[in-house]
Amino acid sequence: MTKVTHVSVASLDGISAFEEALFCEFRAANPDLTSPYFSPDFLKAIAPHTPGGMLARFHDGDEIVGFFAYQKRGQSLQPAGAPLADYHAAVMKEGYGPDWSLLLSAAGAKRLEFNGLIGAQGLDRAPIVKHRQIVDLVDGFEAWFASQKARSPKYFKNLGRCTRNVAKDLPDLTFDWTEVTPALLDWVLDLKIDQYKRSGMHDVFSCGWTRDLLKSLAEHKSTGASLMAGVYRRGEELVAAEICLLDGEDLHFWFPAYNPAYSRYSPGLLLTFDIIRHAAKLGFKVFDFGSGGEAYKTPMTTNGPLCYEGQVGQALALPVKNDRLQRAWLSVWRRAHIVRACEVSIKGRLLACWRLVERAHIRARARLVTRPQQSAA
Repeated sequence: MTKVTHVSVASLDGISAFEEALFCEFRAANPDLTSPYFSPDFLKAIAPHTPGGMLARFHDGDEIVGFFAYQKRGQSLQPAGAPLADYHAAVMKEGYGPDWSLLLSAAGAKRLEFNGLIGAQGLDRAPIVKHRQIVDLVDGFEAWFASQKARSPKYFKNLGRCTRNVAKDLPDLTFDWTEVTPALLDWVLDLKIDQYKRSGMHDVFSCGWTRDLLKSLAEHKSTGASLMAGVYRRGEELVAAEICLLDGEDLHFWFPAYNPAYSRYSPGLLLTFDIIRHAAKLGFKVFDFGSGGEAYKTPMTTNGPLCYEGQVGQALALPVKNDRLQRAWLSVWRRAHIVRACEVSIKGRLLACWRLVERAHIRARARLVTRPQQSAA
């Protein structure tokens, strides 16, 4: 593989027409980069709203041979748009791989953090390996449905039962494939914020810029990196919605939400299935659920291309080999990664850290309460 000689960096919104054409050329040569996150339209839409957003150019002499969009947080680099962007990669000319050490030097940083990196070239330590969870309709919707039903009959039996319950109890429920309006976006994000509070997860929308980024994408009307949503309604009442990121024949499931009053009907599960069925008729071929390990994804999906989680450079690591402590450290690192990505003010970071400590204290107390009960049982 040919080596990169140096890296230059500039503002994320400074890409020229010539560079955009190169970016598209490099992307088209790599089938793993078909996600909407690698559309130049995605980068252009998020650039004005991403604090510290930069675009690195990898060079071989005078020739640009690759790009990487990132945001700087103190001494750490993260992919641009983190934690909202599920996938990221160095978009390189064929025959070249990224030199992350040159990027760190050019950016004045000590480490690069990633969770969803496509391509393992240039990593200086073993990452956590994941699979993208996808629905591939290359053979059509009916063939996919028959195959998945044979693999997970209980899941699809439950899907049928939920469908019958909805038909009986909610005959006025309607499905719509619609643009993401400001009102719909606010409805989904407000429900996500409630979910974060209940689960103790960090609220990724309290910082402001992440919400603005999504509003920008919703307003961005193009064939690449646009937003659409599948929606359930009863008259004027919103029951469930899932915001999707689109590019060409690829659809990325992004932000689902539903009214908790309807939880007994599993509206999120039904809506996802209806989106696949409807979008298949519109010509979409690949539906990406991300690389998280949520149980609901498995019966619908198969393993897609690999992606990676980890760090490059001066890593933030726990200097012990105990498996339990390593798992705990990984959980803390992931939460801290999200906090660093979202909170660009000292006040925001301090408040987030306090909530993290508070959540750990609550969980520790809960474990102390349950242990005597388990012993007595």
